[in-house]
Amino acid sequence: MRTPIRPLSAVALLGALMAVSAQASPPPGPYFNGFEKNTNGWFNEGGTITREPSGYVSASGYASGIASASGGYHARLGLDPSPDTCQSGSGPHPVYYGPLTNWGGYSSTFPSGGYKTQLDIYLDVTWAASHPDARFDWSSAINDPSGNFRRDFVFNAGTDPLGFVISGGNNSTRCGADPADPGHAPIQITQSGWYTFEHSFNGAQGGVLSVTMTITQKSTGTLMGAWVRSDPSDVVGLTVGGNRYGWFVQNEIPDLAVDNSLRTGLCHEGDGDGDVEGNDSRKAHMHFHKNTCESSGDDVEEDDELSGAHFQSNAINSATFAPDEDSETATIIGTGLHKGLPVGFTMVAVDNRGLAPAVYTLILTDGYVIIGNVISGGIALQ
Repeated sequence: MRTPIRPLSAVALLGALMAVSAQASPPPGPYFNGFEKNTNGWFNEGGTITREPSGYVSASGYASGIASASGGYHARLGLDPSPDTCQSGSGPHPVYYGPLTNWGGYSSTFPSGGYKTQLDIYLDVTWAASHPDARFDWSSAINDPSGNFRRDFVFNAGTDPLGFVISGGNNSTRCGADPADPGHAPIQITQSGWYTFEHSFNGAQGGVLSVTMTITQKSTGTLMGAWVRSDPSDVVGLTVGGNRYGWFVQNEIPDLAVDNSLRTGLCHEGDGDGDVEGNDSRKAHMHFHKNTCESSGDDVEEDDELSGAHFQSNAINSATFAPDEDSETATIIGTGLHKGLPVGFTMVAVDNRGLAPAVYTLILTDGYVIIGNVISGGIALQ
């Protein structure tokens, strides 16, 4: 039997923190926080989360002086000063709750195409080797269609003389999980560095949820380990809804370093329609649509006000969507016709979430360029 990992004290606090968003529909767009500006979307739960600069000197010695995974800042986790206690067959064990994120808001609806969550975590192998059996459990949980907790999917990590041993499962704490459990395909990490911990939630309406958990070495892109978790009772739309928290259910490592927290759909969609005023006072009307999980309806077109020239795409070769703290950028590359002649194109659209005007760029291989703010209409990326 799987041991639940939701102690009553933690659940009560989670309910208080998330009451406003617990019944929400899918959050308004992807969530990303690389801690360049703040720790918005994260909450202290026993242990704290604090934004620190690249090169931060750690009092504990853990990952002291490291560069952030990206940008000029990352975050550090403080230890729970008043740990709880869990009971198991081997006796009582302390539970040091760590901070959590709601990924920008809870959701009761599983998004079309699924979604993923990511967090970069720095693994300091030298510190680990001299501090054996220190643990952290990193969970990304899912709701049911009513917005209530359904299930956790947990990376269980612990230190040993070689560095870190990590496995993937559904339970946590020293009463419910063991990082070296041979039944959960443990891996060994022996090189210090940033690692991306990803949960990919896959499934279609009426089908069984499948969650793929991976750890990738950030500097090389090397896949270190993968686990697939699925339960036949987890049916999308019936018992499974959208995202819940990302939570360090247990963290015993002082100053554990994290960066680049992300929740985003596995399918991305971008739409734009409106007037653009270029930096050179050039004006144009743009229109585009792209869904990364569909090919029908793909379109990029533009009419230049000054010349009257028309651009129309005829093929899209790639489309990437990249969220940032307060914006998201879509880059679409392909071919088309400009003034009736074949060209290649790169279109970049920036959705600034209403905090600033949307920005549109179109670059054609025949030398045509427009870069400017959208002055009427708008851009929506998700």
